[in-house]
Amino acid sequence: MNYGEAKSLGTDILRAVISVAVLGFVVIFLAGMGYSSRNISRAEVIQTAALQAQPDTMAALLGDQPVRFDPAGSLLRTLEPLTLFTRNIKSGAESMEATLARLASTPSVMPTQGWLISNFSHRRFHPMLGYARPHLGIDVSAPSGTPIEAPAGGLVISATWEGGYGRTVEIDHGWGIITRYAHTSQILVRVGDRVQRGQVIALVGQSGLAEGPHLHYEVRVKGEPVDPLKFILPAVFAD
Repeated sequence: MNYGEAKSLGTDILRAVISVAVLGFVVIFLAGMGYSSRNISRAEVIQTAALQAQPDTMAALLGDQPVRFDPAGSLLRTLEPLTLFTRNIKSGAESMEATLARLASTPSVMPTQGWLISNFSHRRFHPMLGYARPHLGIDVSAPSGTPIEAPAGGLVISATWEGGYGRTVEIDHGWGIITRYAHTSQILVRVGDRVQRGQVIALVGQSGLAEGPHLHYEVRVKGEPVDPLKFILPAVFAD
Protein backbone atom coordinates (compact mmCIF):
# COMPACT_ATOMS: atom_id res chain seq x y z
CA MET A 1 0.00 0.00 0.00
CA ASN A 2 1.55 3.23 -1.10
CA TYR A 3 1.21 6.60 0.63
CA GLY A 4 -1.69 7.66 -1.57
CA GLU A 5 -3.72 4.59 -0.74
CA ALA A 6 -2.94 4.90 3.00
CA LYS A 7 -3.98 8.52 2.96
CA SER A 8 -7.22 7.66 1.21
CA LEU A 9 -7.98 4.86 3.72
CA GLY A 10 -7.26 7.19 6.61
CA THR A 11 -9.59 9.76 5.15
CA ASP A 12 -12.38 7.18 4.80
CA ILE A 13 -11.89 5.97 8.39
CA LEU A 14 -11.98 9.55 9.68
CA ARG A 15 -15.14 10.22 7.75
CA ALA A 16 -16.72 7.07 9.15
CA VAL A 17 -15.77 8.07 12.74
CA ILE A 18 -17.18 11.55 12.21
CA SER A 19 -20.38 10.12 10.75
CA VAL A 20 -20.80 7.75 13.73
CA ALA A 21 -20.12 10.62 16.13
CA VAL A 22 -22.65 12.85 14.40
CA LEU A 23 -25.25 10.08 14.34
CA GLY A 24 -24.67 9.39 18.04
CA PHE A 25 -25.04 13.07 18.86
CA VAL A 26 -28.28 13.23 16.88
CA VAL A 27 -29.66 10.15 18.69
CA ILE A 28 -28.73 11.55 22.10
CA PHE A 29 -30.21 14.97 21.21
CA LEU A 30 -33.46 13.47 19.97
CA ALA A 31 -33.73 11.27 23.08
CA GLY A 32 -33.11 14.30 25.24
CA MET A 33 -35.80 16.26 23.44
CA GLY A 34 -38.27 13.41 23.94
CA TYR A 35 -37.54 13.17 27.69
CA SER A 36 -37.81 16.93 28.07
CA SER A 37 -41.11 16.88 26.17
CA ARG A 38 -42.47 14.21 28.51
CA ASN A 39 -41.34 16.18 31.56
CA ILE A 40 -43.00 19.35 30.31
CA SER A 41 -46.20 17.53 29.50
CA ARG A 42 -46.47 15.98 32.99
CA ALA A 43 -45.54 19.30 34.61
CA GLU A 44 -48.34 20.96 32.74
CA VAL A 45 -50.81 18.31 33.87
CA ILE A 46 -49.73 18.62 37.48
CA GLN A 47 -49.91 22.40 37.34
CA THR A 48 -53.38 22.28 35.79
CA ALA A 49 -54.52 19.76 38.39
CA ALA A 50 -53.19 21.96 41.17
CA LEU A 51 -55.08 24.91 39.79
CA GLN A 52 -58.24 22.84 39.64
CA ALA A 53 -57.65 21.60 43.21
CA GLN A 54 -60.37 18.99 42.88
CA PRO A 55 -60.16 15.71 44.82
CA ASP A 56 -61.44 13.60 41.91
CA THR A 57 -58.94 15.20 39.53
CA MET A 58 -56.02 14.53 41.90
CA ALA A 59 -57.21 10.98 42.45
CA ALA A 60 -57.37 10.41 38.71
CA LEU A 61 -53.87 11.87 38.28
CA LEU A 62 -52.34 9.76 41.06
CA GLY A 63 -54.08 6.68 39.77
CA ASP A 64 -52.78 7.23 36.24
CA GLN A 65 -56.36 7.64 35.05
CA PRO A 66 -57.38 10.11 32.34
CA VAL A 67 -57.75 13.56 33.84
CA ARG A 68 -61.28 14.96 33.47
CA PHE A 69 -62.03 18.56 34.34
CA ASP A 70 -65.53 19.41 35.58
CA PRO A 71 -66.04 23.20 35.69
CA ALA A 72 -69.69 22.82 36.78
CA GLY A 73 -68.78 20.46 39.61
CA SER A 74 -65.95 22.77 40.65
CA LEU A 75 -68.36 25.71 40.82
CA LEU A 76 -70.94 23.74 42.81
CA ARG A 77 -68.30 22.62 45.33
CA THR A 78 -67.06 26.18 45.60
CA LEU A 79 -70.59 27.39 46.37
CA GLU A 80 -71.38 24.54 48.80
CA PRO A 81 -70.46 26.50 52.00
CA LEU A 82 -72.64 29.42 50.85
CA THR A 83 -75.51 27.02 50.08
CA LEU A 84 -75.19 25.43 53.53
CA PHE A 85 -75.13 28.86 55.18
CA THR A 86 -78.22 29.97 53.24
CA ARG A 87 -80.01 26.75 54.17
CA ASN A 88 -79.22 27.29 57.86
CA ILE A 89 -80.46 30.88 57.71
CA LYS A 90 -83.72 29.75 56.07
CA SER A 91 -84.20 26.99 58.65
CA GLY A 92 -83.55 29.46 61.49
CA ALA A 93 -86.04 31.94 60.03
CA GLU A 94 -88.70 29.24 59.65
CA SER A 95 -88.10 28.11 63.23
CA MET A 96 -88.38 31.71 64.46
CA GLU A 97 -91.63 32.21 62.53
CA ALA A 98 -93.07 29.02 64.01
CA THR A 99 -92.05 30.10 67.52
CA LEU A 100 -93.59 33.54 67.09
CA ALA A 101 -96.79 32.00 65.69
CA ARG A 102 -97.08 29.68 68.67
CA LEU A 103 -96.36 32.49 71.12
CA ALA A 104 -99.07 34.62 69.48
CA SER A 105 -101.51 31.72 69.99
CA THR A 106 -100.57 31.04 73.62
CA PRO A 107 -102.91 32.66 76.22
CA SER A 108 -100.27 34.59 78.13
CA VAL A 109 -102.07 37.71 79.46
CA MET A 110 -105.03 38.30 81.79
CA PRO A 111 -108.26 38.61 79.80
CA THR A 112 -109.62 41.43 81.99
CA GLN A 113 -108.58 43.87 84.70
CA GLY A 114 -109.91 43.31 88.19
CA TRP A 115 -109.26 41.49 91.46
CA LEU A 116 -108.45 37.81 91.78
CA ILE A 117 -111.08 36.43 94.18
CA SER A 118 -110.79 32.67 93.61
CA ASN A 119 -107.87 30.46 92.57
CA PHE A 120 -107.64 27.26 90.57
CA SER A 121 -108.39 24.30 92.85
CA HIS A 122 -109.39 20.66 92.61
CA ARG A 123 -111.55 21.09 95.74
CA ARG A 124 -113.12 24.42 96.66
CA PHE A 125 -116.18 25.29 98.74
CA HIS A 126 -118.79 26.81 96.43
CA PRO A 127 -120.40 29.86 98.13
CA MET A 128 -123.79 29.37 96.45
CA LEU A 129 -124.08 25.59 96.34
CA GLY A 130 -122.81 25.13 99.87
CA TYR A 131 -120.45 22.22 99.22
CA ALA A 132 -116.92 21.60 97.95
CA ARG A 133 -116.22 20.79 94.33
CA PRO A 134 -113.40 21.40 91.83
CA HIS A 135 -112.89 24.97 90.66
CA LEU A 136 -111.08 24.46 87.35
CA GLY A 137 -110.31 28.10 86.63
CA ILE A 138 -109.86 31.47 88.31
CA ASP A 139 -112.40 34.19 89.17
CA VAL A 140 -111.62 37.84 88.53
CA SER A 141 -113.99 40.38 90.07
CA ALA A 142 -114.66 43.47 87.93
CA PRO A 143 -117.51 45.95 87.36
CA SER A 144 -120.24 44.74 85.02
CA GLY A 145 -119.49 45.77 81.44
CA THR A 146 -115.68 45.61 81.86
CA PRO A 147 -114.14 44.44 78.55
CA ILE A 148 -112.92 40.85 78.31
CA GLU A 149 -110.08 40.50 75.81
CA ALA A 150 -108.74 37.43 74.06
CA PRO A 151 -105.41 36.58 75.75
CA ALA A 152 -104.13 35.14 72.44
CA GLY A 153 -105.14 34.58 68.86
CA GLY A 154 -107.48 31.73 68.02
CA LEU A 155 -110.77 30.47 66.63
CA VAL A 156 -114.10 30.97 68.46
CA ILE A 157 -115.63 27.49 68.81
CA SER A 158 -118.48 28.31 71.22
CA ALA A 159 -120.46 31.46 72.04
CA THR A 160 -123.65 30.51 73.87
CA TRP A 161 -125.43 30.03 77.19
CA GLU A 162 -124.03 27.09 79.22
CA GLY A 163 -126.15 26.41 82.32
CA GLY A 164 -124.41 27.58 85.48
CA TYR A 165 -121.66 29.24 83.42
CA GLY A 166 -124.17 31.64 81.87
CA ARG A 167 -123.11 33.38 78.67
CA THR A 168 -119.87 31.64 77.75
CA VAL A 169 -117.23 31.96 75.06
CA GLU A 170 -114.64 29.31 74.13
CA ILE A 171 -111.60 29.87 71.93
CA ASP A 172 -109.39 27.22 70.33
CA HIS A 173 -105.80 28.52 70.16
CA GLY A 174 -104.29 25.49 68.47
CA TRP A 175 -101.69 23.08 69.88
CA GLY A 176 -104.45 21.59 72.04
CA ILE A 177 -105.11 24.80 74.03
CA ILE A 178 -108.70 25.97 74.65
CA THR A 179 -109.81 28.87 76.89
CA ARG A 180 -113.25 29.54 78.39
CA TYR A 181 -114.84 32.80 79.60
CA ALA A 182 -118.00 32.49 81.69
CA HIS A 183 -120.67 34.64 83.43
CA THR A 184 -120.40 37.37 80.78
CA SER A 185 -123.13 39.98 80.35
CA GLN A 186 -122.71 40.21 76.58
CA ILE A 187 -120.92 38.12 73.94
CA LEU A 188 -119.33 40.13 71.11
CA VAL A 189 -118.08 37.31 68.86
CA ARG A 190 -119.63 34.43 66.95
CA VAL A 191 -118.61 30.82 66.30
CA GLY A 192 -116.09 30.72 63.46
CA ASP A 193 -114.60 34.17 64.15
CA ARG A 194 -110.84 34.52 64.14
CA VAL A 195 -109.67 36.69 67.01
CA GLN A 196 -106.35 38.29 67.88
CA ARG A 197 -104.72 38.93 71.24
CA GLY A 198 -106.29 42.04 72.80
CA GLN A 199 -109.53 41.84 70.82
CA VAL A 200 -112.65 42.38 72.99
CA ILE A 201 -114.75 39.20 72.89
CA ALA A 202 -117.28 39.83 75.70
CA LEU A 203 -118.16 41.98 78.73
CA VAL A 204 -117.97 41.05 82.40
CA GLY A 205 -121.34 40.15 83.90
CA GLN A 206 -123.22 37.98 86.39
CA SER A 207 -125.03 35.51 84.14
CA GLY A 208 -125.51 31.95 85.28
CA LEU A 209 -124.68 30.84 88.83
CA ALA A 210 -122.77 33.87 90.16
CA GLU A 211 -122.96 36.00 93.32
CA GLY A 212 -121.68 39.14 91.65
CA PRO A 213 -120.15 40.40 88.41
CA HIS A 214 -116.92 38.59 87.66
CA LEU A 215 -115.11 36.60 84.98
CA HIS A 216 -114.62 32.87 85.36
CA TYR A 217 -111.57 32.03 83.21
CA GLU A 218 -110.38 28.53 82.33
CA VAL A 219 -107.47 27.08 80.33
CA ARG A 220 -107.47 23.50 79.09
CA VAL A 221 -104.51 21.76 77.45
CA LYS A 222 -105.43 18.63 75.48
CA GLY A 223 -108.63 18.44 77.46
CA GLU A 224 -106.99 18.73 80.88
CA PRO A 225 -107.70 21.82 83.05
CA VAL A 226 -104.58 23.85 83.90
CA ASP A 227 -104.15 26.76 86.30
CA PRO A 228 -104.50 29.88 84.07
CA LEU A 229 -102.04 31.77 86.27
CA LYS A 230 -99.28 29.51 84.98
CA PHE A 231 -99.83 30.99 81.54
CA ILE A 232 -99.58 34.64 82.56
CA LEU A 233 -96.32 36.15 81.28
CA PRO A 234 -94.83 39.64 81.47
CA ALA A 235 -95.94 41.81 78.54
CA VAL A 236 -92.40 41.86 77.10
CA PHE A 237 -92.68 38.10 76.51
CA ALA A 238 -96.39 37.93 75.74
CA ASP A 239 -96.19 40.40 72.88
